[in-house]
Amino acid sequence: MPEMLEKILALKLVHQKDEQGRTPLHYAASIGYLEGVQMLLDQSNFDRYQRDDEGFLPIHIASMRGYVDIVKELLQISSDSIELLSKHGENILHVAAKYGKDNVVDFVLKKKGVENLINEKDKGGNTPLHLATRHAHPKVVNYLTWDKRVDVNLVNNEGQTAFDIAVSVEHPTSFHQRLVWTALKSYGARPAGNSKVPPKPSKSPNTDEYKDRVNTLLLVSTLVATVTFAAGFTIPGGYNSSDPGAGLAIFLMRNMFHMFVICNTIAMYTAILAAIILIWAQLGDLNLMDTAFTWALPFLGLALYAMSLGFMAGVSLVISNLHWLAIVVFIIGTICLVSLPVPFLLLFLPSESTNHILRYISYYPFLILVWASESSEIKQED
Repeated sequence: MPEMLEKILALKLVHQKDEQGRTPLHYAASIGYLEGVQMLLDQSNFDRYQRDDEGFLPIHIASMRGYVDIVKELLQISSDSIELLSKHGENILHVAAKYGKDNVVDFVLKKKGVENLINEKDKGGNTPLHLATRHAHPKVVNYLTWDKRVDVNLVNNEGQTAFDIAVSVEHPTSFHQRLVWTALKSYGARPAGNSKVPPKPSKSPNTDEYKDRVNTLLLVSTLVATVTFAAGFTIPGGYNSSDPGAGLAIFLMRNMFHMFVICNTIAMYTAILAAIILIWAQLGDLNLMDTAFTWALPFLGLALYAMSLGFMAGVSLVISNLHWLAIVVFIIGTICLVSLPVPFLLLFLPSESTNHILRYISYYPFLILVWASESSEIKQED
């Protein structure tokens, strides 16, 4: 490819534009071709400030595509290009935020002397935070809201703050939109109250969706209670059939058996408590359903965790004489038990609370949820 580019450079075609007004430098930046960008910039008579029909410079295109190395290279040659705007009034931070390129956003925020870019408005009055919120890019919103220089309550030409945009999304909202709302809420973002956009009529919550969730959780809690009840009478090792101690558990004096019984008992009773709470939720009152979820989920989570721990204790007990297998079971069980709280805690985190401690605790769970909800098949087009 470099050899072909050298031949093209020899033909003096570097200044020609296509039907979109883009030069070879625009295209090299759009595909992340760093070597090609460097070769083009080395041309002594090359105009680095040529715009396409949208008013985008090559640095805007690189920001749109998320190529930080190209952005760095272009800034080394022309440092003032970081402040140049497209015909829509967008700087490179606007473009990166709009297309969800969190790596470019992170790079710009860490660069010195860019304070004027962070809260700059485009022709629609939108800051980078407005655009990231409108296009539902939670990771970008997270980066911006963690930067104390960002004013989250600026309004655009329609009188909307970023929070107004977040809450104006029609239902059903995507998970990314919910994460955006959480990031803004936890930072203390507020509605403007003077939006020129008429509010959408609120839709009454769908009770059928709530009932489906209640029924699913009720089924799980009932199954856990059933399984643990049965396990209480089919204990590991069975019962002693001869005197003395007829009818007692064979492994009654073993520590692992004690752990099994305790965990199994905890699992059964917490599952029953969760089931009773969820039965109350079936009365149909939405407030009661919300309260039921708040209480039932922790009980159900504890039941599942205790059941898993009891299973590991019971299996380890009956294979204890085969040491290598007991060790393997113990290692696998320990890994799973350490991992189990993570997906469960993600049901409650990140928190929308403005409490600083909760916000710091929620930082990595937020990033995990963003990563888990991303799809490689969904791409932003320019």
